[in-house]
Amino acid sequence: MSNYKVIGPPGTGKTRKLLNTVQKYIDNGVSLKNIGYFAFTRKAANEARDRFLAENIGLSKKDLPYFQTLHSCAFKQLGLKEENVMQEEHYKKIGETCGIQIKYAKHETNQWNGIFSSDSEYLSLINLAKVKQITPQEQFNLNEHLTWIDGYKLNAISTEINNYKKTYGLIDFNDMVEKFLFEGNSPKLKVIFVDEAQDLSLIQWAMLKKLIDDSNKYNEDTLDVWIAGDDDQAIFGWAGADVDSFIKWPGQEIPLTKSRRVPIDIQTKALDVISRVGINRIQKDYLPKEERGEIIERFKLTDVITDMEKSDWLILTRTNSLLKPILPILKRHGLFFQTSQGNSIGKSLYEDIGYWNQMREGKEIPEIQKQRVEEKMNELDLTLPWQKAFTKVSPTQIDYMEAMINNGEDLSQEPRIKVSTIHGAKGGEATNVVLFLNQTTNTMAGAKKSSRKQDEEYRVWYVGVTRSAKNLYLIKANNKSKEFKI
Repeated sequence: MSNYKVIGPPGTGKTRKLLNTVQKYIDNGVSLKNIGYFAFTRKAANEARDRFLAENIGLSKKDLPYFQTLHSCAFKQLGLKEENVMQEEHYKKIGETCGIQIKYAKHETNQWNGIFSSDSEYLSLINLAKVKQITPQEQFNLNEHLTWIDGYKLNAISTEINNYKKTYGLIDFNDMVEKFLFEGNSPKLKVIFVDEAQDLSLIQWAMLKKLIDDSNKYNEDTLDVWIAGDDDQAIFGWAGADVDSFIKWPGQEIPLTKSRRVPIDIQTKALDVISRVGINRIQKDYLPKEERGEIIERFKLTDVITDMEKSDWLILTRTNSLLKPILPILKRHGLFFQTSQGNSIGKSLYEDIGYWNQMREGKEIPEIQKQRVEEKMNELDLTLPWQKAFTKVSPTQIDYMEAMINNGEDLSQEPRIKVSTIHGAKGGEATNVVLFLNQTTNTMAGAKKSSRKQDEEYRVWYVGVTRSAKNLYLIKANNKSKEFKI
């Protein structure tokens, strides 16, 4: 077996390197059905698949059966169905039985496929223990939780979850991997690729080992394994990611050093942040692109708003709660944007405005479109502009749409502005990045739990800084005691 380890800082083209290597294996006669390409997130797996398909006209998604996440691979190989998987309402019922209030508890299935999040630290701790392959009591003893936890209650809830799943024949995302480890049939692979490998949890590393061991049994020829990642971008430790496994993984190292994204001054700032990591870091060469870039300090988002009327932007905060005040400001200034929940307004209203204007000009439009337009008004009156005619559309939506049109926003395209947490933007980039430096009390408390947690926090901010391809706007915190120092 030959192992290869692609190590590359932000913007150096790790995915590009893997996809080029996939192509070489295909050119040498390896079937796509014998190539496994796994990524930590569904977003990354789909992006790699779509990029490969764009370069190989004639192929379709069904020709790439193993471009997926490890969770998806386990799900498919075990022959599971969606109704077999724990949903949010199941966790809420367990909470009612155990006397704990649960507002939300789910495995993310959009960008972070498989990562569990909940407002109950009991559930989060139980899930974290499983991905780390330790008991809830062992995770409790690490004292990394931020709220008071009753150890007896923790074990009781864990037992109740297991009993509930057994009673109703349900499994969660980590059960999928665990079940696969004991009884799953691995696909017959000749080459295995793993992107974002620094984010794999111990249970996922165990699954990778099973895929490798099983594939070695199938193959008369030598199995090749390629993993790619960057320990400096390992920011999912709170979800169980084990960066040490990536650092220790043996293989011929293939360093990528030249960034096609990050300019000189921004890279200098980023290196200052990541140099604070004190434990177990791979030293690497990292060359910025030949452009200085610019770092601009501001005190509030409205100081940047006029600049945001053109070009592409990525607005980043440390947590979801810090995102909430940003959205109304963008709407108030008539800016079209996107969050993890979708676009700030649907395209249908914009399209119906266009149809209404055509109707007022006496043009014929399809009957179905005409009906859709008329559903937005109490009375058809072609003398009225859309703002007056669309009486069934809320005044708030009308004001927002009118402001965007006046700003010249093109709602037929994807939004120029994306708003995200740093974690949600991992792998992304923009010409202009607005990075809010304020932190929550819980974030700061978590970083103080251990040197390992502090190092992870440095990595998070390093990822935030390195999303910028030209301009980095740093928004200072009102409360200096809660500002991350960059």
